[in-house]
Amino acid sequence: MQTTSPERDQVGRARRLRRPSWRDTRLLVGVLLVLLAVAGGVRLVTELDETTPVYAAAHPILPGQEVAADDLVTVSVRMEAAMSHYVDATQPLAAGTVALRQVAEGELVPSGALGSASEARDKTVTVPVDPASAQTLTIGTVVDLWVSRQDPEQAGTAYGEPELLLSSAVIARTPSTGNGLGMGVGRAAVQVVVPADQVGAVISSVDQDAKVTLVPAPGSSGS
Repeated sequence: MQTTSPERDQVGRARRLRRPSWRDTRLLVGVLLVLLAVAGGVRLVTELDETTPVYAAAHPILPGQEVAADDLVTVSVRMEAAMSHYVDATQPLAAGTVALRQVAEGELVPSGALGSASEARDKTVTVPVDPASAQTLTIGTVVDLWVSRQDPEQAGTAYGEPELLLSSAVIARTPSTGNGLGMGVGRAAVQVVVPADQVGAVISSVDQDAKVTLVPAPGSSGS
């Protein structure tokens, strides 16, 4: 039995007005699109809010000055550079922290700008050593600094007995980690961290063309 035109119209309207079920593909696609839009918005907001707390100088900080919490302010910034370049404000300052270099007011505090009191006192001195010996040294190696002074009473270039000039110095830079330049024929430049009261003696030995030998301390290893 065929349905009349009015009956077909009523059936069509009934189908259109029927409440959609979870099996309706269009409803599932619509819900999925809404969820994706919400997730995308949340992710965008999260990425825009990705900031890192670091320290900035509350006022000018001078080299050698002991730095306390009230010398710094915490600022939240979006960090594109590596976090290791700046002082993390989520960590408290260690007691006795000292400024190793000047930091301007408002400047983000570089990680290398703060250190211990001994680091503030110590100086870096460049000494000439045998190139083969320099290649065995690495940053952080603890060495004893021996010098053999020229003997003016001997003909030509002669050196006296080596003497210990400095104990427990630390290698700061070697030719392989620096610019690779030497200090004359047959000599390589090595930077050594020297206590302030010993700087004059080391420089004097270098200026007098003494032969410098760096002897690693037993069990010492660099980084």
